[in-house]
Amino acid sequence: MNDGTLQWIVISDLDGTLLNHDTYSVNEAIDSIRVLQKNKIPVVFNTSKTYAETLAIRKQLDIHDPFIVENGSCIYLPVQQFTQMPDNAFLRDDYWAIMLGQSHQTISDILDTIDTPSSCYTRLSQCTVEQAINLTGLSHDTVSLAINREYSEPVIWHTDESGLTDFKAQLKLHDLLTLQGGRFLHILGKCDKGRSTQKLLGFYQQSVKSIILGDSANDTDMLSIADIPIIVNSPSNNDLLKTIIPVIQTTSCAPEGWSEAIHKALPDLFHI
Repeated sequence: MNDGTLQWIVISDLDGTLLNHDTYSVNEAIDSIRVLQKNKIPVVFNTSKTYAETLAIRKQLDIHDPFIVENGSCIYLPVQQFTQMPDNAFLRDDYWAIMLGQSHQTISDILDTIDTPSSCYTRLSQCTVEQAINLTGLSHDTVSLAINREYSEPVIWHTDESGLTDFKAQLKLHDLLTLQGGRFLHILGKCDKGRSTQKLLGFYQQSVKSIILGDSANDTDMLSIADIPIIVNSPSNNDLLKTIIPVIQTTSCAPEGWSEAIHKALPDLFHI
């Protein structure tokens, strides 16, 4: 994968960034994705979604580039594009998998041992399909893919801020981190979207520059290392804007906002 030229890479969150926060619509961004593909610019998803959820979206959009799941917990590289097995990787389906976080079983075991009562929060992985639909707004078929976590646990917190502070402190003692996303507080190992993005970019042999798009606080770490950081307008922007000054901030929400951002970041591709 080394032709000695500069390689632009688009790295994007999904919920609220590419997919509409409420409807999960993506259609208005597809033409821009096709322009990027025509110009051989990878479209890499770095998302809180699971492996199965992300595979389904990549299939829907006919995208074949690397991807990162569960807030930086695991990187997946297509074997056909990255023929040499990376250090500490394992083969899963047609991908080299590089795990940076903790297993869901490890996280679950820790949650069972800490002092915070389980009544203080709702765990997505323990929801019924109907409960998860009410929490996420996802369809029946899609939500089952979201429930089956492998590297993280999204929770809805029910009690006061002091209780949440104590909960986070206990998790930290067990080397677990928390990230606030658009809907859920995500519990995961010592990883984040920034660290996983840096590691992924290192697998490209040529010089790379990154256009990174996000909309909520759990995108902070990857946006902070972008050559062109972009914030897509969404209801989750407030906390993110306290920490990131974007090069581009869209007026439209996803998916139109995603397309707006790509047009502004790479105007020559669209003959503007």
